Amino acid sequence: MEIKEIIPMSPEAYRAELGSRGWTADMLAKRWGMTKRRVQQLVADVDRARYYDDAVKALPVVVRK
Repeated sequence: MEIKEIIPMSPEAYRAELGSRGWTADMLAKRWGMTKRRVQQLVADVDRARYYDDAVKALPVVVRK
């Protein structure tokens, strides 16, 4: 089995991923049980734990009616 190098998401890529799925920092904070400020810190932190990158990539797409 080959294990690929984990490349951290940049803050811009993280925000883009959230936006492409229809999520805001407020919505994510509520879903993850954090404050909006903490979510903003995670987004801005290039040294964030990689599982946050995995988690944002696995968010469901928000469908608004």
